[in-house]
Amino acid sequence: MSRLVSRILLSIFMFPLASLFYVVVFEFTFRALRIRIGYSNGEFASFFASDIATWFFIAVYWFLLWKSGIKWNGRRIYRSYLAAAAAATFGLAAGVLAAQISQMGPDWGFGTFVGGVLAILLWLIATVFIWRESANERTRRITRSNRSVITCPTCGYNLTGLTESRCPECGSKFTLDELLALQPHADVEVE
Repeated sequence: MSRLVSRILLSIFMFPLASLFYVVVFEFTFRALRIRIGYSNGEFASFFASDIATWFFIAVYWFLLWKSGIKWNGRRIYRSYLAAAAAATFGLAAGVLAAQISQMGPDWGFGTFVGGVLAILLWLIATVFIWRESANERTRRITRSNRSVITCPTCGYNLTGLTESRCPECGSKFTLDELLALQPHADVEVE
């Protein structure tokens, strides 16, 4: 099994593990607030604690799973933190809206659950776009592998082995001379 396939499978397993973690944290905090502290309405606090703990669990799991496959730089790290702040803001707004929509009056426990889960999912989606390999990074990686590689000058897609000079990724068309002239390295040979 390749490294990428095992990472994808571990990504899929993250959601059931995170769900189980969420339920355990909720149950533990709910019981602790009700029994030990005597807090009668511990639902909101339990949902909030579960949201925070689960987001931390998922962030650590996600980072450890993908850290070796990502070229980390200041811009990528900054955008990851910015995405977390934006996801938390959208989650908070959605949670308030969900709590207000309840037919029995404001249900802050339900709103906290909806907002927390939405914030986690939005952050995960954002990291997929922030952490993905750029066209320049892909070209450098392929070039370092000591193979002659021809990449699309528009999007960086690897065109090696294709029978036509049209990029299947972005649709750009080139003549063979244009394609060779626009390569970032000069060691490409025509066979």
